[in-house]
Amino acid sequence: MASAKNATTTVVFVLLAVLFAFLLVPRMVQVRSLRERSESLEKDLLGLKKKNEALEYELRLLKDDPVYLEKVARAQFNKAKEGEVVYKVVREGQNTR
Repeated sequence: MASAKNATTTVVFVLLAVLFAFLLVPRMVQVRSLRERSESLEKDLLGLKKKNEALEYELRLLKDDPVYLEKVARAQFNKAKEGEVVYKVVREGQNTR
């Protein structure tokens, strides 16, 4: 009788262990996936924070530094100072818009 009880206890224990593993493994995979996604998002966030700081710095320069503002305006909008002559170099085969 004792060996039948031990066998039943062992079978129940094994079934519970299998059930536990069956329920636990998908959760462990999900947690790992979420952890990797979280790390990836943290890295993206850090990159965006650095980019934001650089943009804030440039905005400050544009607001407070007239020399920098002039440099940017001249480069981006092809502006020239009064009396300056601007030459546009066009290479052969290049579109002349």
